[in-house]
Amino acid sequence: MTTNIRKTLTSKIAIKVYVSVLSLILAALLFDIVAMPLYTKGGEIVVVPDVKTLAFEDAKQRLAQEGLEARVGYNRYDPQAKPNTVLTQNPFSGSKVKAGRHVYLSINTEDRPPSNMPDLKGRSLVDAKLSLERLGFKVGSIEYSVVYKESDDGVVLSQSIPASTLLKVGTPVSLSVGKIAATEEGEKQSLIPDVTGRSLTESQKMIIDAGYSVGAVNYKFSSSLVPGTVIDQEPKSGEVAPLGKPINLTVSTTNKAEETKEKESF
Repeated sequence: MTTNIRKTLTSKIAIKVYVSVLSLILAALLFDIVAMPLYTKGGEIVVVPDVKTLAFEDAKQRLAQEGLEARVGYNRYDPQAKPNTVLTQNPFSGSKVKAGRHVYLSINTEDRPPSNMPDLKGRSLVDAKLSLERLGFKVGSIEYSVVYKESDDGVVLSQSIPASTLLKVGTPVSLSVGKIAATEEGEKQSLIPDVTGRSLTESQKMIIDAGYSVGAVNYKFSSSLVPGTVIDQEPKSGEVAPLGKPINLTVSTTNKAEETKEKESF
């Protein structure tokens, strides 16, 4: 057994392993004794300090104390950091470099970069204001335009600057906002819908959906129209009237006996 171990240790493979290990040790010693002194000739090896979050001038001074030179790599904006402070550095802190090496710093710019104008149409005024302020824009003048649809009341109808326009921080944006029409007594008003040419059932639904009520329904003989077709209405379509106002209808009939009849609906 001992003889086998001795043979293994003196084999060609074992000798090659010994030589390789000794070569690595010698190479490391040569690097430490010869190569490193040659590399550092005229300048020592220093450790890069951590200058992140420092003001640029302070970072520059701190690096100079270690024999390093600060250079601005690029500027970017970080709302969470103070203006003119170091965000990142290259080489990283803790790196070992030759004295005199440049250390590149990214600096937090004081000015926020331009942003795209959002599309505010259809949003409530409160929501539109919040969106503008969040992006750093100013709310300019607000003009109110009379609208006749309740869905347009209090929402942005138009904006002074088109959506997707690249704007600087602080740019004022003016808005046009809908305001429902109202009487002197404060009653909301809207436009009377056009229901002529429609069936009585469809017309009644349209009138109610528009916020009005169905008034008197009069029948008029017509041989050319489908029975139950709205021929006329009062008030007329397009007129402005308080919500809830009854709209009277004249409807076609093929029965002459019904022509003089009048009945209330809804």
